[in-house]
Amino acid sequence: MRRILFIYNRHAGKNKTWFGLSDMINAMTEQNCLVTTFPTQYRGSVTDIIRERGHDYDQIVIAGGDGTLSEAISSARKMDPVPVIGYIPLGTTNDFSRNLDLPSTKDISEVAATAVTGVPQTHDLGSFNNRDFLYVAAFGAFAQVSYSTPQAMKNVLGYNAYILEGALNLTSIKPHHIKVEYDGNVIEGDFLYGMVSNTTSVGGVKNFPPGNPDLSDGLLEVTLISPIRGIKTVEEFGRALLSGDPSVLSSVLTSFSTPKVTITSEEGLTWTLDGEPGGTHQVAEIQALHKAYTIVHGES
Repeated sequence: MRRILFIYNRHAGKNKTWFGLSDMINAMTEQNCLVTTFPTQYRGSVTDIIRERGHDYDQIVIAGGDGTLSEAISSARKMDPVPVIGYIPLGTTNDFSRNLDLPSTKDISEVAATAVTGVPQTHDLGSFNNRDFLYVAAFGAFAQVSYSTPQAMKNVLGYNAYILEGALNLTSIKPHHIKVEYDGNVIEGDFLYGMVSNTTSVGGVKNFPPGNPDLSDGLLEVTLISPIRGIKTVEEFGRALLSGDPSVLSSVLTSFSTPKVTITSEEGLTWTLDGEPGGTHQVAEIQALHKAYTIVHGES
């Protein structure tokens, strides 16, 4: 039997993890797995569990939101050998799971079975001033929406609540003057929002950033949004994001791919990493850590 270290966040997604716990454990057990279960107890407990016990198991499975997964991957990649991670996405937006071709969480047993029977693939990780992030580092208009949006709005509208909350604030947000340096190029100007990502979905919006990023090519995608003036443009912005087609906003979008980027602001920028507070920094050195971890995909 394969030994599975199963770590779950008790509070993820309105306690969906707790309500489906028995079904998840049963589904993995049916796949000839011996499952040892640990609930998160405090911020940082995922790191402690993996550091202290991860070497005793054949695979690690995480149930929770993207923040829980990010912490697990950051901890697991320091092990030798690096263990395979299975993911059962039970957060509010579950952005990162959209890269993995997993079954719908409406059938939690099928998702849990996939976590231990799916196809392992190796991906890049991001590094922000030597701190790991899984899929996005961001500042500006939408960067803090993921944890400032009222829970009641999240419950009713789901991930669209994030985008609506950000769009409503666009006209009142002061742009940031920044300098962006990458691959011998320099961009300097005012921007409402910026993100460095390795994902096909941010804030629940597919195809944002534009294109179809390769999560294992050693490159990160940089997306910058210039100031938007006039209510018509703001309305278009909201519609484009909600429809998952931000390409109509090409006049205010700057995007490129690079293995490393440095973003500087004299006033200091407040960043989020995978939707969690990342601190205020005048200089952010961000780079791709090529093929740093392995995670299970579904069979598409």
